[in-house]
Amino acid sequence: MPRFVTRERLVALVAPLLLVLVACVSVGVHVPDNEALSPIDEWVYADYLDKVPTQGVVTRGEETGEFARSELACNGVRLALDENPVLCAQVAAGTEKDSDLPMGGVTSADIYTPAYFAVTWVMAKTIQFLGVDDLLDAASYAGAVWLSVGLLFLFAAMRRLGVGRTVAVALGALVTASPGAFWSSTYVSTDAPALAVGGSLLWLAVRIVQGRSGKVAFVLVSLVGVVLKAQFLLGIAVAGLAVVGWTAARAFAERGHDARRGGWVVRALLARETLTVVASLVVAVVFQVVWAVVRSAIATGPYPDQSVALPVTVHGLLAEVLKFLPLTAQDPTDVANSIALVTAGTLVSWLSIAGVIGLVAVGRDDAESTWFARAALVAAVSAGPVLAAGSIVVSGYYFELPYRYGLAMLPAFMLCAGVLLSRQRAWLPVSLAVVSGVVYAASLAGN
Repeated sequence: MPRFVTRERLVALVAPLLLVLVACVSVGVHVPDNEALSPIDEWVYADYLDKVPTQGVVTRGEETGEFARSELACNGVRLALDENPVLCAQVAAGTEKDSDLPMGGVTSADIYTPAYFAVTWVMAKTIQFLGVDDLLDAASYAGAVWLSVGLLFLFAAMRRLGVGRTVAVALGALVTASPGAFWSSTYVSTDAPALAVGGSLLWLAVRIVQGRSGKVAFVLVSLVGVVLKAQFLLGIAVAGLAVVGWTAARAFAERGHDARRGGWVVRALLARETLTVVASLVVAVVFQVVWAVVRSAIATGPYPDQSVALPVTVHGLLAEVLKFLPLTAQDPTDVANSIALVTAGTLVSWLSIAGVIGLVAVGRDDAESTWFARAALVAAVSAGPVLAAGSIVVSGYYFELPYRYGLAMLPAFMLCAGVLLSRQRAWLPVSLAVVSGVVYAASLAGN
């Protein structure tokens, strides 16, 4: 055995490789069974995927193309539309009516940049080269890459905060088996990169608070995140709040006999860590403003009517406050999910609440994990109203936010759960591993 390949290093590789296997097996098992399109806008995502290599971007008011219309008519939409042989034949002949299609045949995917679709198209073409014929199937298999990256970064962040390998792998398996991962990773979905973006930002934030490198990368990953999807801003918020909170706590603890009252506040505000977070938020917001201007400039028609607009009420906004922490890994269409997926989602929800609330309650100010828990709690309760307000500004109306919008925060919730579980007696992590293994295995049985 070469000198640089030690037993310790081989053992350290087992857990990450196991997580990649968990992600790949889950996606590989489910994709062939997903004959109908996902009800989470997959038919307009299919349209964007088909068009991205030739036209780059789709515009507001643009009609969907033959590829997406054929997928919709010939395969149907799960929970929404049965396959329609007559419409399928009409699409093939080019005689279909726009009125027979959702939203009059107009895309709603213009709100996204081409980034996710371009990257996924490249991965899909590679997968097709390996033997998968259908572009949409190949793009769905690419979800395994996004999911694997997310699990690996979450694992790395957990390990840096002392979470045991058993707990870290068990939590990764539970996340993989949850409805949130199923719907985002086994179909073509703009939510597919959520765990990868949230996990990488979390890992970088942990490195930053531990005094390691990662500041420039944090800004760059933040930009990549919002280029992929605006809602990934929540991943920046969680990681950034933790860094700022930790930086402020450190400055306060080191204030000593500072002659200036509040001098520690100035030091905290001017610290490189704080400036890194500010730079990330500025870059993210500026990009979204620029993208909104570009979208408006290249628009070819009005927004399609998606029939989701709701009046703004106090009750509605309060409901958004309590949504993401307990429900991010869930799915409102539980009728479509197997018992195993529902169980996994429920367990992830319980662990999220226990981890975040538990660390906030018992954590010490000088513990890094405490600040990640506090950041997760603040971000979780404020994200809903902020996104709702953003929707009103950008789209002109309010709609009930899907649970999946919080997926970029899920790595932080799981990190808190991992830290809390690792402090317990050995039987609890072992029990978690057994339960996670059973639930994950059951989730492969079908959905």
